[in-house]
Amino acid sequence: MPTPASVPPDARLPVPGGLTGREFLRATSNPSSLRAVAFVLAGLTVLLTPTATTSVAQVIVIVALAFLGVQDLVYAATGRRWIGRRVNRVLALFRALAGLAAAAILALLTWAAGAGSSVSLSLVVGVLGAYVVARGLMAAVMSIVKHRGDLPFRLAAEAVLIAFGALAFTMPDSFSHAAIVAGAVALVLIGILVIAWGLARERRGSDLDPQTASVSAVLWDWLRIVDVGRQRREELAETLYFERPSLMTKVASWWAMLVLSVAIATYAVLADSTAVVIGAMLVAPLMVPILGLAGAIVNGWGRRATGSLILVCGGVAAAVGLSFALSSWAPVIVSYTANTQILSRIHPNTLDMLIALAAGAAGAVATVSPRVSSSIAGVAIAVALVPPLSVVGISLSAGNLSDAAGAMLLFLTNFVAIVLSAAFTFVVTGFASWKLLRHRPRQVAVTVAPFLVIAALIMIPLTLSAQGITSGASDVRAAERSVATWLGDDSGFSVDGISVTSDDVTVELGGEGSPPDAAVLQAELAEQLGREVGVTLRVSPVEVTTLPPR
Repeated sequence: MPTPASVPPDARLPVPGGLTGREFLRATSNPSSLRAVAFVLAGLTVLLTPTATTSVAQVIVIVALAFLGVQDLVYAATGRRWIGRRVNRVLALFRALAGLAAAAILALLTWAAGAGSSVSLSLVVGVLGAYVVARGLMAAVMSIVKHRGDLPFRLAAEAVLIAFGALAFTMPDSFSHAAIVAGAVALVLIGILVIAWGLARERRGSDLDPQTASVSAVLWDWLRIVDVGRQRREELAETLYFERPSLMTKVASWWAMLVLSVAIATYAVLADSTAVVIGAMLVAPLMVPILGLAGAIVNGWGRRATGSLILVCGGVAAAVGLSFALSSWAPVIVSYTANTQILSRIHPNTLDMLIALAAGAAGAVATVSPRVSSSIAGVAIAVALVPPLSVVGISLSAGNLSDAAGAMLLFLTNFVAIVLSAAFTFVVTGFASWKLLRHRPRQVAVTVAPFLVIAALIMIPLTLSAQGITSGASDVRAAERSVATWLGDDSGFSVDGISVTSDDVTVELGGEGSPPDAAVLQAELAEQLGREVGVTLRVSPVEVTTLPPR
């Protein structure tokens, strides 16, 4: 046994990950890791300083558009291109003119609205969205005319661009903030992955030189290092797909659990019981084929992807049909205005998509890593899959089509978000085959593109709903301040409720006597809300009855 003096100094400094102190310093002080630290700091700075980020984002967009326009103009004139693929030079000329015109318009709008203002940023993003849609449509038309062999990939890419461009054009304010946050989060994630690569490189080795390696090369090498291998991949596949030799047993068990979870969820919603709804979430098996679909997409398993999608579609149809039948024969009458389980699932917004994105990533990590596999139950609770489908069936049985559409939108939001985030997580955790991603990336891109397009389309009603909720909450707070000012500090009335619509405010008061002049309240509300509204006062007298014991 070596004495302490014979042990190398760096070996006596163990750090997390099994590295010595010297290896840890070498892994975190190379140029790649230092760039990664800069990425993380830049992303965190953007997230922590939203006001300053707005001005920077505007400048970046305008400069990028001008650069692309000049590049296309030079290419149209000389045939030389700095970056990007070669296209028809006439098309490049039209794109150059469109890009330079968009950059000029954006610069003028920014100057007119005031650089750094939220209005200016919305104008920039709106015009940029229109430009992206136009550019995507031109590129799609040219791809169809030329009949290239990679037409599916090109059409998929252009469809994604058009969808997100349309989203930016229709809702520039929400899209701009979402894009800034997404970019900042991407910087942080890339930085973390590069730092993790530096640590993993010390343990497992790599031919890539961290002194000269680019970020993209480091990320590809990370995928190679963390690849779980063919044997482990097939072991994980056994938990996600129903295949021989125990195919029929797995399928029968899955359907049995689905029927039971739908029954539990339906009766729990009818009884307005949160605890029982949580139980239905734990029993529901829909998470397995959705994660299986994500895994099949990134691994190029066409048959497994088709089987998982068919299972999800069949499960959705069965869940809606069963909940419709059970609620039709239920011996209770549901109050749609008071049932919290229904009300909480018929108005989804962007927060629901963010929850589903996080839950999908957590589910993928729990699938790949045996150390956190027990967390899959928490994932099932975090993202509701069966309860929204039960609400769809219950609403249809009562003839409430709008409520059924809202609940179905919630399920679709969860479904698409889980697939996208789980697919990304499967890639960075090594479940996806890095050889497939390296040599056949277009095959994966074509299968992921439809989900990106659907996600962009789903974002439109979700964002509108979120804006409506935010605006409604802001109006209620403004109305509360107005009523408090109107009543004064020594009022004998209590405020029992305030409801605000687009053109009317209803105030419910409790107390004896006559309240202050309603016209004063109407003027105060107009000033606080920024618009003229009607006022409805409902005053309930307070009657106290006391009966002594006999």
